[in-house]
Amino acid sequence: MANQQHLNLLRQGGASSWNAWRRSHPARLPDLHGADLSGAQLGNYNLSMADLSEANLHNADLSASDLTEANLIGAHLVNADLSGAKLLEAKLAFSDLCGANLANADLSGADVTGANLLDANLRGAILNWACL
Repeated sequence: MANQQHLNLLRQGGASSWNAWRRSHPARLPDLHGADLSGAQLGNYNLSMADLSEANLHNADLSASDLTEANLIGAHLVNADLSGAKLLEAKLAFSDLCGANLANADLSGADVTGANLLDANLRGAILNWACL
C-alpha cells in the first residue's frame, strides 16, 4: 500500500515542489505501490527509484519524467504518455504499456520482460541493453 504522506505530497504542489522535496530528502524513496494515479499530470517529476509497482497510471502524463531505477512491475500504464522519459534500468516487467507513448524515452538497461507493448509508440526510444 502506498505511503499516504508521499501521495499527498505528489498531489498537492506540482513538479517543482515535488522535485524540491526529493532534493531535500534524498534518502527517502517514494512509496507509491498500488496507488491510483490514473490521469495524473506527472510530467517532469523526479520519480527515480520510486516504488510504483502495481500502480494505476492509466492515461497519466509522465512525459520527460525521471523514472531511473523505478519499480513499475505490474503497473497499469495503458495510454500513458512517457515520451522523453528517463527509464534507465527501470523495472517494467509484466506492466501493461498498451497504447503507451514511449517516443524518445530512454529505456537503457530497463527490464520489460512480459510487458504488454501492444500499440505502444517506441519511435526514437533508446533500448540499449534493455531486457525485452
